[in-house]
This record gives sequence, C-alpha cells and structure tokens, in this order.
Amino acid sequence: MKIMCDTNIIIDVLLEREPFIEDSYKILKLCEEHKIDGFVSASSVTDIFYLVRKYSHSTELAYKAVGKLLEIVKVCSVTNNDILIAFQKKAKDFEDCLVATCAKSIHCDCIVTRNKRDFGGFDISVLTPAEILLKIR
Repeated sequence: MKIMCDTNIIIDVLLEREPFIEDSYKILKLCEEHKIDGFVSASSVTDIFYLVRKYSHSTELAYKAVGKLLEIVKVCSVTNNDILIAFQKKAKDFEDCLVATCAKSIHCDCIVTRNKRDFGGFDISVLTPAEILLKIR
C-alpha cells in the first residue's frame, strides 16, 4: 500500500497531540517497518519544520524532527505541473489541493489525514489513521 501522509499526521506525532498521537504513530511505525510505503510532499516538509520550530521554539529540534521523518517516509517532489494543476482547481485550501495532486501524480492508494473533508472532491481515496489500521489488519 502506498500512502500520502497529510501534514497533520506527522505533526500529531512530533508534537504529541492528544488524542491523535496513538493512531498517527502507528501509521508512521508501519511506514518505518516498510509494511506500507509512506510519502509526504516536499511542501509538507517545510510546513512541518516551521510548525515544530514554532511550537518547540527550537531550530535544533525542528531539524531533528525532520531528520527522523526522512528516515521513515519518502518525500514526493512537487513539480511545476503539480503546482499548475492545483492552482487551476482554485480549491479553498491550496495546500491540501497540492497534497492531493502530488498523491495522485505518484499513484498513491490514498491520503491519510484526520481531516477527510479537506480532501473531498479530489478524486482520490481519503482515510483516517484508524481506517487505514483497520484495513491493514
């Protein structure tokens, strides 16, 4: 299974956000164990770095977090074409549209997110961490 992890899945784990951390951690653990192929978009990596630094007040911690992330998931490039496709959709949330566009361009089976409604209308399967965990068992 090939999944695109939404930024909130990663941030839930890195910032230990309750009650979301447990299922999100399990998803990342499956990626780390190569039981599923996990991806994040290149644009998500910069968002993750920014958010970890903002909430931890530590650039060093942000680098450590991104370093660990890069050991667990692969980074999907964001191409000029991806940007153009997402831009032309004029979606309410450009970032989510770009993540969906990237997921489709690398043929992911689904996007894993806590906010399924943010990805409605992008013609790709969207599952919560709990739904993925049930599907894999």
